[in-house]
Parts: sequence; C-alpha cells; structure tokens
Amino acid sequence: MSFDLTRGQDTAKGGLDITISLTPAEDDALGVDAFTLAEWFESVLSTLAMLRTGSVANRPKFPTPGLDDWSTAVGDTYQLPLLQGLADATIRIARGLGMSYADFAQAMDVSRSTAQSRVRKITGRPPVGFENWALGGDPAAALTRFKPIAEGPRNPWDYRTDM
Repeated sequence: MSFDLTRGQDTAKGGLDITISLTPAEDDALGVDAFTLAEWFESVLSTLAMLRTGSVANRPKFPTPGLDDWSTAVGDTYQLPLLQGLADATIRIARGLGMSYADFAQAMDVSRSTAQSRVRKITGRPPVGFENWALGGDPAAALTRFKPIAEGPRNPWDYRTDM
C-alpha cells in the first residue's frame, strides 16, 4: 500500500488529491471494505473541513451546512469505533506476538504503566464489535497469519531492503 499527495493546479479540484494504491493482495484482503473505508475517510475529511470553515465546500450556491450535512457528519463520524476496533485488534495481535509494554509505550507515546494498563484492558477481554471486523474473524486464527516479532526486522531502516 502506498499513498501520494498532489497539491495545486494539477489536482482534480485545484486543492489536494490523495491517491491510495493497493497491491492485488491488499485489494483481495480488503475487498468491499476498501470502498467503505475510502467513503468514510472522505466523510471524515469533509466533516473536519466543514467544522473548521462553517461551510460545505463542494456546494457554492448553498454553502451553509443543512440538516442532511449534519446528519451525514454525525452518522459517518459516529463510526469512529471502527478505527478503535482496528487499534484494539492491532494491539491484541502485537501483544500476542510478544510486543513488550515498553515498545507499546513508545508506540503510544505514553508511560510504560499507561501502555500496560491500556494493553491489559484490551487483551483481558474477548474481542468485540469492530475489533472482530478488523481481525476478519477469530483472533486466534488471525494470530496464526504472523511470525513472532523477533523473526522480523527490528529497525525501520531494515525494511528499506524490501523497497
């Protein structure tokens, strides 16, 4: 997966184009969820722009947000648990593969004790709701898709050899 940002005159609307490219394997893994996530991402960015400007940018004749705009914004951003489910699933799998509380603390930019508390809260209960969606099913089955963390590159620069 990769993304590209283009600004200015060469974009579709003169502002910013965001292009996300998926490999065939990523496309297969995400399936229809990729379209759903893209729609949700667009809605989140539109809602943020609406909140910061007080208007609906793609509607020059009637830029004031109406009931439909607010309903869409509330409904789409209310799906933030989808993102929380993704975070919870990531934490569950990373911990299952042996990620340390110190590594979680660094990743979350919090103290080790805070990271430990957050991780234990997630791993101390069965996955629910959007976490199941993110895992694509049973967490035990999801865990089998991965090698233990110690078997992969430890530092980000090690990954450059794959590029």
